[in-house]
Amino acid sequence: MVEDAEFLDYIVVRNEDESLILESNLIFTHKPKYNILLKDARVYPYIAITKEDYPQVKLVRTKKGEKAEFYGPYSNVRMVRNIIEIIQWVYKVRTCERKLDRKTKPCFLFHLGKCYAPCYIEVDKKEYRKSVNKVKRFLKGNIKSIRKYIEESMHQYAKILNFEKAAQLRDLLFKLDKLFIPIGVEMIKDKNVDIIAKDEEYPIVVLLIIRQGYIISKLTFTIDESINEFIHQYYVIRKNIVPEEIWIKDYINGIDEEIDHFLTKNGLKKIKNLKDESEELYVIASRNLEEEVKKQTDLGNTLKQAKEILSLKRIPYRIEGIDISHLQGMYTVASLITFENGKPKKEDYRRYRLDEFKEPNDFESIRTVIRKRYTKHPLPDLLFIDGGKGQVNAAVEALKEIGYTLDDVDVVGIAKEDERIVFPGDIEDLHLSLDHPVLRMLIFMRDETHRFAITFNRKLRAKRFEKSRLDDIPGIGPKRKKLLINHFGSLENISKASWEEINEIIKNEKVSKKIKEFFD
Repeated sequence: MVEDAEFLDYIVVRNEDESLILESNLIFTHKPKYNILLKDARVYPYIAITKEDYPQVKLVRTKKGEKAEFYGPYSNVRMVRNIIEIIQWVYKVRTCERKLDRKTKPCFLFHLGKCYAPCYIEVDKKEYRKSVNKVKRFLKGNIKSIRKYIEESMHQYAKILNFEKAAQLRDLLFKLDKLFIPIGVEMIKDKNVDIIAKDEEYPIVVLLIIRQGYIISKLTFTIDESINEFIHQYYVIRKNIVPEEIWIKDYINGIDEEIDHFLTKNGLKKIKNLKDESEELYVIASRNLEEEVKKQTDLGNTLKQAKEILSLKRIPYRIEGIDISHLQGMYTVASLITFENGKPKKEDYRRYRLDEFKEPNDFESIRTVIRKRYTKHPLPDLLFIDGGKGQVNAAVEALKEIGYTLDDVDVVGIAKEDERIVFPGDIEDLHLSLDHPVLRMLIFMRDETHRFAITFNRKLRAKRFEKSRLDDIPGIGPKRKKLLINHFGSLENISKASWEEINEIIKNEKVSKKIKEFFD
């Protein structure tokens, strides 16, 4: 890194705590190439409470660009929507994006008694704030108070014979109990605890978030590094809420001093090694980890699902993926990666230089790779293209040119904007939930083709930039290059020289003008 760096700079802060937080903020913002990346096995949503006069409660998929307080992450989007529905019923805090600078007609939530509607009527800010604070307490894990409130309200409506309203609240209570399951372990009641379990063989980490004795979320991540690095990535870099206690299954090593200091400063009271196999929480953590490992390694089932969901002709035991990479048309390269039985087969990865392309042309680049590859090698069960409808159709056209049809191979792609699966011709695009195993497999392939192509592209660019820029000028050989460098001292001085000054050294007007035009 030091050899490759153009310059070195630093920022002075007051102490180690500040330096750790600053480092984490910079990593979170810039995502540098050499930093370890904590990968979500799924896309986990958050609940955001905006910082406004009348705060809004909403579902978000990332913390980036939001001026808000964040709660979560939660296990899935459906869970978040259900939590927001409970908040609407009980606290009436707004969930819409309406601007509040002028009054408008209210939406149906106001008529259903589920929103204060500050967009429609004047609402007391203090009362609204009280409701928002109750929402925050609920999201921090105070499940009991909201449960008690719903239960009491249900009985009151039943007493006055409003059975319809009482039934609605009963259903809401069922929903709450289904969302938040009490652990039933005495030692964890009324505590905020995160339980971390990491598999020894696979790079899988399961995190159970427990608030006030209730399981709020079960999250799964992929990281090849230690528990220490997971804790650093999850709490410090991603800025997730630090609980009172962190319990780690079968943990031997201590936490790094800097990270430990950061966690303590942000509310952590205790880190516990969860090692007693007879203990109930040890069993819960182990079972969840085993289940997740089984789920992620059950690739055969995912391939069978892919056949059904994508309407493929056969189970895609062998998938090949193609991606194109270039720098504004220069250094165009293609990567081809291979997955067998759902796993990368790296010895079959291939790279293609496409030097004939001097301008961006993804469609023709894909056609060229298809022709090069499949005139010499057999077709896979599924051909995956990193791109949208245009790129997929270009691949199909190239296959037809070399004598293949869609009866011989299935072709799919992913449109990057919204992770939409695309098919050739008029076949309608397919939207799958972001945590669907088939979509996760295709996204993994897309990321792998992209990584492989970008790496090759960078290598070519690095080799090219190692050469002098003078090598790009026709008519400049080693002898003339040496003369120019010896006389002017640097490329910058050559670029500033007039063509007459250059010609005094080169003794060839035509070449001297070419050199001047090149630098101009």
